[in-house]
Amino acid sequence: MAYQIIGVNDINSNSNSIGLGISFSETSPIFRSIYITNDQAYENLKTLLLTRVGERYMEPTFGTELLYLLFEANVTALKQEISDIILDPIAYWLPYINVDNLDIVTNEDDNTLQHNIQITLTFSVNGYDTRSITISADTNGALIVN
Repeated sequence: MAYQIIGVNDINSNSNSIGLGISFSETSPIFRSIYITNDQAYENLKTLLLTRVGERYMEPTFGTELLYLLFEANVTALKQEISDIILDPIAYWLPYINVDNLDIVTNEDDNTLQHNIQITLTFSVNGYDTRSITISADTNGALIVN
């Protein structure tokens, strides 16, 4: 059996790169590796928002109660409750994410809105550009995350 010794300078960094995590692609059944901190922060935030409290094994307080509230009666107090349910877990579980803007739009605000509620969260990680996550819920119970 023969072995080849490769010097450190001869290693191709593209073939040996180690990703920060994986992305769950909706268009492809194959997981995509993530190499950029901002992309990993986006995936971490999406995971936090879509995980119900008590759903994660060995981390019973991880997640939000957002999925329970999206289909509640559309009253004025709902916006503040959604804001608290989103911002408090982000501050605790993902302190490196800076929430720049949280915009909650309901049918009361915009009659042309096709969905009952639309939440747009704009965030940034120190040293990176801002990104947005939009969560929409419609009357059929479908939840759309972009």
